[in-house]
Amino acid sequence: MKKIYVTLITSILLLACSGEDDNSIRIETLNIDVIPTIPSLVYPTNNLTCTNFNLNFEWDPATSTITNTFTYVIEISTQLTFDQILFSANTTQTTVAFTLEKGTTYFWRIKAMDNNGNESSYSTVQSFFTEPDPGINTIPFAPELISPALRSTVTGGNTSLNWNATDIDGDSLVYDVYFGETNPPTLLTENLETSSIHVNLSPNTEYYWRVVVKDDKQGVAIGQVWNFTSDQ
Repeated sequence: MKKIYVTLITSILLLACSGEDDNSIRIETLNIDVIPTIPSLVYPTNNLTCTNFNLNFEWDPATSTITNTFTYVIEISTQLTFDQILFSANTTQTTVAFTLEKGTTYFWRIKAMDNNGNESSYSTVQSFFTEPDPGINTIPFAPELISPALRSTVTGGNTSLNWNATDIDGDSLVYDVYFGETNPPTLLTENLETSSIHVNLSPNTEYYWRVVVKDDKQGVAIGQVWNFTSDQ
């Protein structure tokens, strides 16, 4: 048996070292993407005003080439940066309920993890609002985009950012504007009293911007991030 074993090993080595394609042994590595896909947020939708404070959060399931069993991590914050997480949960379901505070702007996001420790990136962040008690100040409506149009191309070295915002109470409004080449954008100016601002542009650059609407009773509505691209 020892002699046969040595002969087999020798034969394999000879075949492996052979320069002829027909006699060579080829070992190929199969690349499998084991990272779960990023879950898509379903409800509450972006910039939704919610009257129900015991809110069910829903999202689409993640997928992977090796498993269909995931744990979802949901995080809810009143800060876009998620420096402080007010509500969180780990669940294998694609829905979970939280009882929220009234008259508050929230941000939420999701990521998926499998049993082997592989995890997706966080989803895009969405915001929503909860209505205050009757007789208390109502927060302003989220700002509406006027121009530049979403994902449009702007020609020239400058442009005006224009939006519209309203408040059901008729309160006076001011605006914080965030603008820049990164998402989320950085603060450009705050307490602006007009719903338009002029900005300078660099050629062939993608820009992101958002508007935060504030009334004179500390009500705040945070708009979604808009984007456009500058031309040459």
